Amino acid sequence: MHRYLLFLLFTFQTLTSHSSNLRGKVINDQAISLEYFTVAILLPQDSSIIIGGAFVDGYFEFEDLKVDQCLIQISCVGYQTVTQNIDFSAINSIDIGTIQMKNLELNEITVFAKRPTFRQVEGRLLIDVKGTALSEAGDLFDALKRSPGLVVDNNNNITVSGKGTPIVFINNREIQNKAEIEALQSDDIMSIEIDRNPSAEYSASGNAVVRIKTRKITNDKINLQIYNQNYFARKNSTLNGVQLNNKINKTTASINYSYKYFKSKNFEDAYEINTQSEYTIANNNSTVRFPKTKTHNLFLSLNQEITAKNNIGFQYSYISTNQKQDSDSKQTINKTNNGVTNRNILKLRDVAKDLHIYNLNYQYDIDSTSSLSVIGDYTRYVNHSTEDIGEKNITNNLSLKSLIDNQNDYTIYSGKIDFKTCLLQSINLQTGVKASKVTNNGKVTSVNQITTTENYQINDKIDDRISAAYFNLEPKLNNFKLEAGFRYEYTDTKISSNEKTVLDSTYGHWFPSVLINKEFSDYVNVTLSYAKKIDRPSFNELSTDITYFDALSYSTGNPKIKPTISHNLDLSFGLFKNLSVNFAYSYEKNARILSAVSDNANPDIVKYTPVNISQAEYLNLNIDYNYSGKNLNSTFSFGGKKPFIEIPYMDELRKIRNSSWYFQTNNDYSITSRTSIFANYLYNSSSKDLMTHFESSSKLSVGVNTSFFSKKLNIAIMANDIFNTSDNSWEDRYGNIVAGSIPDQDNSWIRFSIKYNFNNFKGGLKKKSASESELNRL
Repeated sequence: MHRYLLFLLFTFQTLTSHSSNLRGKVINDQAISLEYFTVAILLPQDSSIIIGGAFVDGYFEFEDLKVDQCLIQISCVGYQTVTQNIDFSAINSIDIGTIQMKNLELNEITVFAKRPTFRQVEGRLLIDVKGTALSEAGDLFDALKRSPGLVVDNNNNITVSGKGTPIVFINNREIQNKAEIEALQSDDIMSIEIDRNPSAEYSASGNAVVRIKTRKITNDKINLQIYNQNYFARKNSTLNGVQLNNKINKTTASINYSYKYFKSKNFEDAYEINTQSEYTIANNNSTVRFPKTKTHNLFLSLNQEITAKNNIGFQYSYISTNQKQDSDSKQTINKTNNGVTNRNILKLRDVAKDLHIYNLNYQYDIDSTSSLSVIGDYTRYVNHSTEDIGEKNITNNLSLKSLIDNQNDYTIYSGKIDFKTCLLQSINLQTGVKASKVTNNGKVTSVNQITTTENYQINDKIDDRISAAYFNLEPKLNNFKLEAGFRYEYTDTKISSNEKTVLDSTYGHWFPSVLINKEFSDYVNVTLSYAKKIDRPSFNELSTDITYFDALSYSTGNPKIKPTISHNLDLSFGLFKNLSVNFAYSYEKNARILSAVSDNANPDIVKYTPVNISQAEYLNLNIDYNYSGKNLNSTFSFGGKKPFIEIPYMDELRKIRNSSWYFQTNNDYSITSRTSIFANYLYNSSSKDLMTHFESSSKLSVGVNTSFFSKKLNIAIMANDIFNTSDNSWEDRYGNIVAGSIPDQDNSWIRFSIKYNFNNFKGGLKKKSASESELNRL
């Protein structure tokens, strides 16, 4: 397989077809670059559209145009349309220079140009950020929260409706950590693309892909942005950051640094009901927690254009997190054959995490249809936590004090090569290889602080290696688009605990993907796609480390847990340029759940550990609609899910068939060209998924954005989760145990944001990586 791909890399690069590039600049009558405009490439015979797009900041560019002659049509609200003839017969790369647009006489009518927020392209949802209210949302997470098709929870976990957690790319680079998204601002972003059923080009571990494109630095100058956010809730928090970008000739450098200090006060009522043959134990905990988190986030990037076709880049990311959390729990244990016991549990947890990522990348654009990309990563991730636990049995006047020390030291090596070309002037080929290696030396020690004796010590080692190869073919057809590919991934995992092998596993799978797209008119297009995927267990799920909760409960991994294999079928409709409808079916083999089971040695103790169930099936529906008016822009999203699952409980099988639904709307109203208000609402109905029942939840957030000094100074105020109704209460039923939680998190807050741009700042971060899939398993 590897020899075949290497043969493709060095042989097929010469088989290319003729294509052309076109670029230019658009300004207004005052010689200022237009913020937003559209450009269409037309056939000269009948003016039918070949391709079109929306552009910002005055610059546009089209690549890979398969025409010898065409018309270019430039349009902008409030300006006269410009049309020019273009002839590629003598040269295949043309810069038309600067086009100055002339004003239309509007008789004193004020127009706020509103862009449609999204459109569907070949089954993918493309969301415009630049030139819309999303660019003023705040940080990148704020823009994602207000994007159709995405749900971002209170912990900034991203999910694609009906698909789960996606792989996230920023300028074709897989992100490493959520903190990297927090460091980016919404006005750095050009567009967001959601792919609900990605092809074999992408890691088989991703059921969905979110691609984020940032704005380009086009001129030689230094750009600087500083920002501050203050949160007012039960506890106050702050975030400060600075971005510096510099472009000199063929060298581009970027520095991004942010510091976050977050504090909160959270409540939780948790319970477990452990039913044995002769008795039942009910364990109820009422807990208050005070987490304090400090995060330093640094990103450095240097890109050098060696020639017009060769680019080399170096990137470094450093994320340091320190969290201290005090918690106080009141525990009541009711054992039917032994009465009631009252206990008090005090915990002091201290966690230090350091993530270093070094990246070297090379891009060779052989011609307009062929390119070679090489990326190499080295990552070091160190996680050290200590937990001081004091437990007092008030009923029996007994005390227990424990100190748990947990250390993990991960090292990740990864590399990938991707090659694109055109075969026989009619087939686009993408092919590539990837390899990664993850090692970890972990150690957990528990000490009884009263007797100074060691309760237990676990030393575990993880060695995980994955190699992959893929190819994707896209023949050029007149009436519809066809894309088909195969990906092969081979996994070799070894885990030992206290020098004893607990897992030695190797497996390989083929992952096919197919996409068929038909555009019936400018207002109707249909996409049918299929992809096979894999969800490997995280290293925490595989590790034998023990996380101690209290005298009656703990969690540990399961080295025997199997990966989940899924088959995904999607049917998408793009209608009237502002309506997207998606139907999906998913079949999962060896679906995984975190179950509560009785401990083998002591059935009174509840052990939380992952287990497999044989299969799970889902039907999903997602509908997204966009309205763009003179002053108002609104998106509406509606979706539903119906599971088909059977879960063992109390010697029977629970059939999970309950349907659930959600509704989301994001609304922005422009008061003036500088000031807008917004209101966003999300509702999730009660639902059952695998063994878990979730109660309904909702969130209403409102805010106002305004700018001064030609949009250099931006000020925003936002009220999040006004009614404090976004928490998810849940209950699990598995085997002989019921477990549940009723949280009350510190989610209702008011945020004041201020941001200043020096020298017309444009985000220039172009992150690249080869190790995202591995880091997601840490």
